[in-house]
Amino acid sequence: MKTMNLNLITLAGFFALAGAAFGQSDSQKPTAAATAAERPDAGNLRAFVELARSDLKNQKALIIAENLPLSEAEAAEFWPVQRDYEDELSKVNDQKLALLVRYANSIETMTDKEAEALARESFSIEAQKTELKRKYFKKLLHVIPATKAARFFQVENQLNLALDLKIAASLPLIK
Repeated sequence: MKTMNLNLITLAGFFALAGAAFGQSDSQKPTAAATAAERPDAGNLRAFVELARSDLKNQKALIIAENLPLSEAEAAEFWPVQRDYEDELSKVNDQKLALLVRYANSIETMTDKEAEALARESFSIEAQKTELKRKYFKKLLHVIPATKAARFFQVENQLNLALDLKIAASLPLIK
């Protein structure tokens, strides 16, 4: 129960911060000049996302190893599967990056039709990620116990959520 209360407090704090960062009243809306200065540059966005992905990738194996105790035999079978998962996930994340760049390039002039297409593509990418997780959960069940496979995906989800939050915080809302 204490963990749930702490998680609710943390979540409430996050939404309060998010509201402060993104929820501007009409009197707080920036001027046109400020808006233009804050507009995301697609090249900078690509560089930012690539840097964030690179930082995460460099630390990910260490974070997983610290949070997923494996026997020597389990590790010998787990890490090749994890690398294959990472390779496939990287391809899906490349699609997400391309989508983010398209979003950044059209933020000021986006039509309803473009917004709908971006949203549908975003949903498709999320579905691909979910299917990839299902596929690799099954593969992991052949090399490690289910509790460890589930724990791996808990750590994986936390890392991906942190990256997604970092990226989302750098993007303005659709006009």
